[in-house]
Amino acid sequence: MRSLFIALIVLASAGAAKADCLEELGRFQEQVDSQNQMRPTAQSQAAAKELQKLEHNEMADEVDCYNTLARARRILAAPFPAPADDQYAKDHHKQ
Repeated sequence: MRSLFIALIVLASAGAAKADCLEELGRFQEQVDSQNQMRPTAQSQAAAKELQKLEHNEMADEVDCYNTLARARRILAAPFPAPADDQYAKDHHKQ
């Protein structure tokens, strides 16, 4: 009887943890989508693509959920690439 009770608790907590991740993933998806609508960047578009991979994965579990969320956050927080040629930084009058 005791092992059945423990098994039920473990199953219930695993389901709750995945639900927490999916809730957090949903909030992050909204943030990425709003950024892509207002001012898209390479990072926000790459983060959206990473989140879409999880949506297409039918066998995704809690670990996949947290890993995808971590990768998307890392992508979004990546620094902007340096501009190759900044025409405004050059002073054409001193040439």
